[in-house]
Amino acid sequence: MSGRGLRGNSRPRARRAFLAVRGVVVAVCALALCGGCFGPPMRTGSDSRTIRIVTHEVAPGETLESIADDYYGDPQAASYLRGVNDVPADESPSVGAVLDVPVGEEDISRYDVRTRAKVHYNRGTLLADRRELERAAEEFRSALRIDPRFTDAGHNLGVVLLGSGEVERAVAILRQTAEQRPDDPYLSYALGAALLEAGRNEEALLAFERSIAGAPRHEDARFSRALALERLGRTEEAVFHLDLYLREFPSGRWAGNARSMLHQLGEGAGLGGVGSGSGGESGQEGEGADARESYRRGSDAESGQEGGARDQ
Repeated sequence: MSGRGLRGNSRPRARRAFLAVRGVVVAVCALALCGGCFGPPMRTGSDSRTIRIVTHEVAPGETLESIADDYYGDPQAASYLRGVNDVPADESPSVGAVLDVPVGEEDISRYDVRTRAKVHYNRGTLLADRRELERAAEEFRSALRIDPRFTDAGHNLGVVLLGSGEVERAVAILRQTAEQRPDDPYLSYALGAALLEAGRNEEALLAFERSIAGAPRHEDARFSRALALERLGRTEEAVFHLDLYLREFPSGRWAGNARSMLHQLGEGAGLGGVGSGSGGESGQEGEGADARESYRRGSDAESGQEGGARDQ
């Protein structure tokens, strides 16, 4: 469908990379470059607004939820997009698929604001990847000044503040952002990481549990829950969850830490043989968790370089 192209069309996606902060791993949003165009008026929506169709090419890591958030400001509108495009309930659109996105004038205005904010967002993710955290934080702040409901920018701002040692500011930003998106398991995890760093172990535990409720296979949240329990002195529960982590992630990124913790906790409690799990000795070694901030990383709008998930 031909027509006027959308400006600044990079979008958040789910791929993640890792930036270093003591305590746990926190995710920072990724962006992709893709386009869309307006067609002629097609129909009238339930609120009597004229609706046009935007064609949207799915970028790597994008989901129906992230696309719905970009256009409608509501990830739950993904079910509407699924119906419009006949995407089966148990499937996700493949990379390169072209979706029809019905929009009204307010949606177009919202999308324009979001894409302008993403210019700064993309710069911020690139700077964060280069570990220029102060400059990255300023870019994320600029994105939020343009679009205060850009939760991925709030997420990333909290993570780079945490990486810079500004723990209380990170907690404040991540808490505020999580209030806008309480069901986002990665945002809940990021908040838990900041709270754990701040020594608010009970609150951190609750955040990790919210993360796990939304993403049961979130490996970092599973390990961090055990770490929070250990710091709260709930040793038996910590042992249980460390052992469970090792059974499910025997070669996970924190498998070495989990075995070390189990050994120490078992000796302290006189449990000797605790902490077998299964598998080899993979994972990071060290005392307790040394998980570092994971952040969602994006392609830079100006360079066009894509950022894939990787460990630093």
